[in-house]
Amino acid sequence: MSSKDFFQKIVSLCKRRGFVYPGSEIYGGLANTWDFGPLGVQLKKNIKDLWWRRFVESRHDIVGIDSGI
Repeated sequence: MSSKDFFQKIVSLCKRRGFVYPGSEIYGGLANTWDFGPLGVQLKKNIKDLWWRRFVESRHDIVGIDSGI
């Protein structure tokens, strides 16, 4: 199985299970954009929270900031 076929199967599974949807699908869609479904939002939050705990909260020499670029 090629990597392209594998990627297509993963995308199809994620769409069927409600992780992602093509961007604004009900309005005709925007090319190459994706909206997170309920499960995708939760997965994204869990990954972000895990990253924050691992790289910010667990270290005493690191502080979190939120700034504009």
